[in-house]
Amino acid sequence: MSTANENQDLLKDGIMIGGRYRIVGLIGRGGMGEVYAAEDLRLHGKLRALKVASIHKLGGVKGAEEAELLMRLNHPHLPLIVDYFPRVEELDCEVVVMDYIDGNTLQAYLASRGGDIRFTDILEIGSQLCEALHYLHSQHPPIIHRDLKPTNVMIDRGGFVRLIDFGIAREYKRGKAQDTVMLGTPGFAAPEQEGEYQSDARTDVFGLGALLYYMLSGGNRYITKEGPAPRRLHTLPHDLPIKLTEVIYRMLDPNPVCRYSSMMEAKHALEACLGNEPAASHHISGPTVPIPSNRRRTIMVASLSPGAGATFTTITLAHLLEQRGILCTAIEHPVVEPEWHALLYTPEVQKRLQSKSQQAWLSKYRSFHSPSQHTKWHALEPDSRYAADAEPTLKYRLLSESTNSSVILTDISSKWTNASELTLELTQSDALLFVVDPSPFKWTPQRLQEAERICFERSKAGLRTYWVANKDMTFRNRSEWLAAIPEKPACSVPMLPADQLAELLWSGKWATSHKNWLSLLERAFQPILQEIVPLSRHIPSHPVIQ
Repeated sequence: MSTANENQDLLKDGIMIGGRYRIVGLIGRGGMGEVYAAEDLRLHGKLRALKVASIHKLGGVKGAEEAELLMRLNHPHLPLIVDYFPRVEELDCEVVVMDYIDGNTLQAYLASRGGDIRFTDILEIGSQLCEALHYLHSQHPPIIHRDLKPTNVMIDRGGFVRLIDFGIAREYKRGKAQDTVMLGTPGFAAPEQEGEYQSDARTDVFGLGALLYYMLSGGNRYITKEGPAPRRLHTLPHDLPIKLTEVIYRMLDPNPVCRYSSMMEAKHALEACLGNEPAASHHISGPTVPIPSNRRRTIMVASLSPGAGATFTTITLAHLLEQRGILCTAIEHPVVEPEWHALLYTPEVQKRLQSKSQQAWLSKYRSFHSPSQHTKWHALEPDSRYAADAEPTLKYRLLSESTNSSVILTDISSKWTNASELTLELTQSDALLFVVDPSPFKWTPQRLQEAERICFERSKAGLRTYWVANKDMTFRNRSEWLAAIPEKPACSVPMLPADQLAELLWSGKWATSHKNWLSLLERAFQPILQEIVPLSRHIPSHPVIQ
């Protein structure tokens, strides 16, 4: 019984905190609490991060101290506290409200690259952390973080670093022999955190050294405690500059006196190593790492011109994946005109939407599962009369990253040229489908050039782009049409009889429900399906904060 309660979310989607923050999803879980994304309804739904902890677990002390500590700090590399609720009575929990960071933890960042980060980029991360820690150590009295680990560092999409989670930070007490409470994470905590000495700035120097070691070694911890004493199991790669290796091992010296005495001294030592950068081939690992087969795959579907059929392609692929038992999330991107509601809302779906289990995940969406529970649909609200929604692209990203599906399908239609921030989504998605129809007179030179540029960027990163010839039929200029497509189409989807398709849609069904069309569409999309189907069906729902 206790295990089930520990795994149960403290808050449910849709719950309001303080009459202002609407919970939209769990984004992290740790031993002392959970982190949720929430919409700030006073600011048109701006995203916030809510750190929520049960009063029973905290004993009413730890969270309050962290909130009080952070509220008097102001530094770009530290989280900004927006609001604080010492006790939400009806939920018996404490809530700290912070700015939402659009990025990943250092642990997720390293894992997404297969442990392959250039040492120069690692030094840049280390330099930013030095600035944050120097600011903490410059307070009166100095604040020692004491828990530098991969899940306590966030990196946003621009490479900006933030140090989070001050749950065991403490103020330095002059003249005290040792810490009152021995806390820290094995493999990253300094030896004095075992209780031999008092933590000071050099404790964080060790913690940063262990964190840099973790990145430089591709994800290995510096020490592990097995038996009576810590043991070092790994060494740094031999192709790193000797000077850098010496700096890291000095930071990790078990004797605090032998380490760098301050964060600025450590920062200058790290930056001095940049002059010894080896040849480009001496990165930590090799070139682009293939996508692991057990990781979810993101697929963007775009139309080269309006009406080419990206929506039809996305919904059809979702139905075909569902028939294969693949867990799939299908999303209508917020930049497009709402259309899915008219194609998916059958009377059965509308009935399920009225139940508590089918609530919208974000206010901009109507969300529901297919009857088999294999597909989660996120369709845009058809009513656009409400106030402008804040951060639509960021919310889409949060929506897609929170899923436990194996495949994420996103319909971006012909709107992929409308927003500059979409370029990142298109160039980094695991697969991109460009859909074209037999109407090249609608193609513009600007769209063609931008599509070819995106394809080139993806090719350099080792990512696949598929061209889909939609509404294919026999006509005199068919060969000219196919030849005009920038790349040979991976799929040729036949033109379905318009009258029969309309009858199916009006009856609340999709093209795949037509027995003859189903086999036709399966054959047409086979080149794409065979890339998707082998994926694992078991993806963790939420990251774990250690």
